[in-house]
Amino acid sequence: MATSRSPVYIGFDSTNSPSGLNIYQDDDVISEANGGTGVTSFSELNLHCSTLGATSSVSAVYVSATDITASTLNSMPYPPPFGYAQLDDDGTSTVDEKNLGDGATVTSVTSNTYGSSGIHDITWDNNNKYFNVSAAGTYEILGIMVFEGGSTLVNLSVQKNGSDVLVSQPRVHSTIDPLEHSMRWVGAGAAGDYFAITYDATASNAVKPIAGSTITIKRLK
Repeated sequence: MATSRSPVYIGFDSTNSPSGLNIYQDDDVISEANGGTGVTSFSELNLHCSTLGATSSVSAVYVSATDITASTLNSMPYPPPFGYAQLDDDGTSTVDEKNLGDGATVTSVTSNTYGSSGIHDITWDNNNKYFNVSAAGTYEILGIMVFEGGSTLVNLSVQKNGSDVLVSQPRVHSTIDPLEHSMRWVGAGAAGDYFAITYDATASNAVKPIAGSTITIKRLK
């Protein structure tokens, strides 16, 4: 048969000698000297944890918090490194292969996180119109581009160190432009690699990316 129970503690008198058993009340404070916490609520403990360890296997851990500050998680910078660049006006109109951003005014934003080498994880090279990475990892490249001109198919390419890693060939035609095209690539990158998106007309009619076209890079792990 279930019975109600009340927690008790040993009371101490003014000479710090045990004086009897007392029932806990909501506002009771047991001093640290007498084996208590010295506070009435968990929040007053003002706990800070810098290290968690386990001597055996752990199947799950749940953490609830409103603010987490860390420099790395699983050997990756936190927040995860990213870079973003947008065309503020039109890029170069040409039949030749060009990097997205060539001939345009480009606004870029990067995460400004630093790797173990002490340099930025991801930087935008505005002269060459590509992103540099300073650490090995898995990266995602996303291009959302709007084109004008052309008369047939256009080659779009994600390039790493100047070589194609993903190629798409959508249609761009002046009779129905502007046309939006996108492409996404995920793959390995090494320290010192650089990434760009290029466009190349496959016929004699020039094409150009227009204002609002963007390229994003993120490190996933």
